Amino acid sequence: MMPLHGRPAYTHAMETPRVPARRGPAPTKHIDILWAAARLFAAKGVAQTSTREVAAAASTTERTLFKHFGSKEGLLQAVIAEAVLPHLAPSSLDALRQVIEAHGDDFGAWHIALLRARADSLAQAPELTRVLLVEMLRDPALLQRFASQWSPAVWQPLRELFERLQKEGKLSRQFAPESLVRMFLSLNIGYLVGRHILAPDARWDDSAEQQAIASLFLHGAGGGR
Repeated sequence: MMPLHGRPAYTHAMETPRVPARRGPAPTKHIDILWAAARLFAAKGVAQTSTREVAAAASTTERTLFKHFGSKEGLLQAVIAEAVLPHLAPSSLDALRQVIEAHGDDFGAWHIALLRARADSLAQAPELTRVLLVEMLRDPALLQRFASQWSPAVWQPLRELFERLQKEGKLSRQFAPESLVRMFLSLNIGYLVGRHILAPDARWDDSAEQQAIASLFLHGAGGGR
């Protein structure tokens, strides 16, 4: 569900990120400009989007835009800091970490539930992921910043989980835990990016896709024996 001005409504139980409250006049206009910029940056690219277009999409003026953000670069940095990273890290990544740590005995069912939750979250605001992917390629400092949040929230808990499952005999010891993490992330991120970024209009059977991915990983990792 998308509320007025196109700002995503985070309704999933695992996801509760919000654009931070802003002190000073007209905080709603600040958020309107922020989300208008996120949508346009994602659809057209940052270089191809003018501040005039962003202001028009937010039903305001360039003067107001510059009053809030100072410049186009300032607007881009605000989109990253106030919209993109709060949606993807650390809040949603922390939720992912909690699910990883609270896994049940049925690893396949856990994987499907986790993948469904991430897909539902991404579907609410795919423009944020587009902006993040493009800007991480352009800005090494942003890539490093995201990576520093990704490691403790996702990589380390997954590694600990797979290592524990190997000790319990639920996953094969054929692969190192680090290799299992890479395989797991490649399968899941490939599906999520393809589904919501690269080919969102294709005829996806999400339930079947998610079950197939979970089954493929479980059998490939030796847990389906």
